[in-house]
Amino acid sequence: MKKRHPLTFYILCSCQFWWALSFYSLWAILPVFLGDELGIDQKTSFATFGAFAALGAAMLFVGGWLADKVLGAKRTLVWGFFFQGLGYFIIAYSAITAQPHFVFIGLGTVAVGRGIGSVAPPTIIAASYDKNDPRLDGAYTLFYMVNNIGAFLAQLGAPIMAYSIGWTSAFILSAVGMTVNVVTYLLLNKKIKQATEADKRVVPFKTNSLFLSGALLAVAAASYLLTNLPLAQFVLAVAALVILFLITKEMKKEKPTSRKRMVVGLVLMGQALAFFILYNQMPTSLNFFAINNIVPEVFGIAINPVSYQSLNPMWVIFLSPILAHIYTTLGEKGKDLSMPGKFALGMLICAAAFACAGFSQYFGDEKGMLNPFWIAAPHFLFAIGELLISALGLSAIAKLFPSRIRGFIYGAWNMTLALASVAGAWVAGLSSSGEAEMTPVESLVSYGNYFYALAVASAVVGVVCVILAPRLNKLIEADPEQEAKEELQTA
Repeated sequence: MKKRHPLTFYILCSCQFWWALSFYSLWAILPVFLGDELGIDQKTSFATFGAFAALGAAMLFVGGWLADKVLGAKRTLVWGFFFQGLGYFIIAYSAITAQPHFVFIGLGTVAVGRGIGSVAPPTIIAASYDKNDPRLDGAYTLFYMVNNIGAFLAQLGAPIMAYSIGWTSAFILSAVGMTVNVVTYLLLNKKIKQATEADKRVVPFKTNSLFLSGALLAVAAASYLLTNLPLAQFVLAVAALVILFLITKEMKKEKPTSRKRMVVGLVLMGQALAFFILYNQMPTSLNFFAINNIVPEVFGIAINPVSYQSLNPMWVIFLSPILAHIYTTLGEKGKDLSMPGKFALGMLICAAAFACAGFSQYFGDEKGMLNPFWIAAPHFLFAIGELLISALGLSAIAKLFPSRIRGFIYGAWNMTLALASVAGAWVAGLSSSGEAEMTPVESLVSYGNYFYALAVASAVVGVVCVILAPRLNKLIEADPEQEAKEELQTA
């Protein structure tokens, strides 16, 4: 049995490390930067952060279409790196010159670059393995682990750089990461597997010109939407409805067994939407909970409380190879938990994470401060849930949807990220006291009650997922005789 992964997988892992180092450096400090440097109130900074994350995720369906039909996955990969790197340089320029409007131009450019290129890696990885290759779940889990190594270093180091050297240094770190990726692609692109039919075609000059013109218009639109949040939320809602319509249209072209799998994929997207709303609490409400109520010291070493965000990717790094080994071993024995079962278990564990965070309110000292354990423990539980849902979501898409629309479907999957970013930012806003200043003792109680409410909501969703899992499993399990009949009809 083959154990070693294809060379393409290792090249993309290298690129993903630098992508994560770049993106999560910005992710870690953006809400704080918007408040401290631009004077934006907490609710608005959460909403702006959510809109930035949402726009990048929403445009991934365009990136999927470009990868499938126009440029090919490999070209969208490098263009995505280029635009993101350009955006980070613009944000760094804004920090140097103290011109705030360039921040939104830079964020818009990063969002467009993310939309263009971030569908490509999972599309290319899926194409690098044979159908039903048992290594695929493990590959996606390890790929996710590499992503989190970059995220860990970024979320640990970027706040330290921002506060000790200056905000510009953290933004330049992001730009350098994308520059490394562009150079890596130019040197090794011939060794990266072609993933779509469009990869095999030469792209005419006219097509490239139209693409670049459209990308620049998208940057302008995204930059404007980040300064007009209600309009941004409306556009995202319309885009979600359009994508849902297109998916249902594609479903009608499929045979009954394939259509059933696509139904399961849509249900799992709905469950993932609930998870990502919770996931977006980490850079928002959980982050500010750490800032306000967690002692900024670990084993006697002072730490910037913003860097507590790095606990989540740290746990993911630790757990990823363990879970990858478990999936592979159980899969070879035919005893692996089904995809719907993993999603249900992940939601219940997320409920436990927020229950732990809520329970912490009873352990504060007289000043309302908590031992770092009370931020490490929820992040540990959250990492398990994340690996069961977010990391395996890409693998689920590869298995449940037909390969002819894989790039588009990866974009549709990421549309759930977009909606969740907006909804998660709104939910996080409920943890804010607004203009009122709270003491740590008061904020501890406030955050505790807020996290309890999230725990209850997560538990309800988890129970619904448990109830649905057996029915979804039946839809996934195809009838071999029926499949054979359908293939004969198609032939």
